[in-house]
Amino acid sequence: MKLIHISDTHLGKNDNELRFSRLVDQLVTTPPLPPQDCLLIHTGDVIDSASTENRAAGCQQLARLSAAGYRVYLCPGNHDYGNAMAINNQAAHAFLNDYHQWIFLGQPTSFPVVHQLDAAHVLILLDSNAAELVWYQRWFAEGHLGSSQLAALNTLLDRPDIRDKRIILCLHHHPFYYGYSVAPDVGDGHLAIHLLAGVTRSFRRLKDAYSLCKIIQDRVQILLFGHMHYGLDCSSESQKYGIPLALDGGSSTCTDDDCDRLRYRLIDTDTMAVSTAMLRLD
Repeated sequence: MKLIHISDTHLGKNDNELRFSRLVDQLVTTPPLPPQDCLLIHTGDVIDSASTENRAAGCQQLARLSAAGYRVYLCPGNHDYGNAMAINNQAAHAFLNDYHQWIFLGQPTSFPVVHQLDAAHVLILLDSNAAELVWYQRWFAEGHLGSSQLAALNTLLDRPDIRDKRIILCLHHHPFYYGYSVAPDVGDGHLAIHLLAGVTRSFRRLKDAYSLCKIIQDRVQILLFGHMHYGLDCSSESQKYGIPLALDGGSSTCTDDDCDRLRYRLIDTDTMAVSTAMLRLD
């Protein structure tokens, strides 16, 4: 099976709506893989802030991909439920309602969401905002799955119709420390911002990341996520838990304005081969 992984498009910020439209244009007019033969997975932060206009813009682009024949799947990010500062229940409800067809696809409207893709593959979507939708946790959106979602995932992975399949697990918030692999050089622009991000990085990791990793240890083959915009291959970290492939989707619209091309990943679930497709910004 072939996957296309995009993430963190942040429509509503700067010209990201135009950038995402250009990316979709490429996927529709010159598809890197036959659309009917692959899955397209978006790991959250479709929009930059929860507004009716931003949700409509995101739906329009995902609908174009669906109309082109892609099987599109989505897990929500913190910006989808609010903005950079906080999330809230009203915005979460509106997002899940508007994007229902790409998240649940007829499944029960609760997480984890399970999609039996074919005889060999299962896709599981998590909501890493779930336990932050309370007043004392909703600020700054570090990501928290919560004990009930983790318990449900643990039970799910034991099901006879699931446990012998190749499992693709998706969530928004990153479950690994990035250490110094993305530390800036002295000559980099925005050095103070990069240094602040580095100092606070450990506080912006998924709060119950360790619990998640212990539950999925040796039980999941591919782990996809976003949130940090670095676009790193984190497989060296995931392999400690017996997970062969773990990929940060980065920002497919280059939302931080520090690169000159749009990116998305192509993944072969049988060979575990990964490549990156790029579209240069003019």
